[in-house]
Amino acid sequence: MNTPPTAGQDRSGPGPGAITDERRRLVNIAYRLLGSLAEAEDAVQEAYARWYAMPPERQQAVEAPGAWLTTVASRICLDLLGSARARRERYVGEWIPEPLPDRTEWIGGPAGGGRAAPADPADRVTLDESVNMAFLVVLESMTPAERVAFILHDVFRYPFAEIAEIVGRSPAACRQLASSARRRTRAARAQAAP
Repeated sequence: MNTPPTAGQDRSGPGPGAITDERRRLVNIAYRLLGSLAEAEDAVQEAYARWYAMPPERQQAVEAPGAWLTTVASRICLDLLGSARARRERYVGEWIPEPLPDRTEWIGGPAGGGRAAPADPADRVTLDESVNMAFLVVLESMTPAERVAFILHDVFRYPFAEIAEIVGRSPAACRQLASSARRRTRAARAQAAP
């Protein structure tokens, strides 16, 4: 039910639909940073809780709510990755990241975005799972700041100036973090046995 604005209230700010439409992208970012779907959803939920805890005047002052939510969610992920709890919970043995749920939940449609399907769908699923798993294993070897810089820049195409605000470092330092993360990725690719 839509209620009309009361006298003295300006409803020109972002609507609830604009805010909730960001959820899929935010969970996607948080999952790639944390490697755990449950923790990713918690981080995104915390970002939304902070958004809705702000007074309406501050919400309306935010020019790009999606960017604000991305910044807050990324900072929450960075804090989680650097927390004492994360350092205490080091897994002994070969680490296997949590697999992603069905792709249709993430991208809102069939895998491949409408392109021609491979001959055997099972081959495509196997390839997708192995690529996701390899990517998460490589991410685990990165520092939290490297992860944030690499994921936001190389995967989601954020400029280094915005990443610098999130990470709390200079744009040049963020470029170095992303470069270091790329080197780790290349090194892991070179070490992989066929």
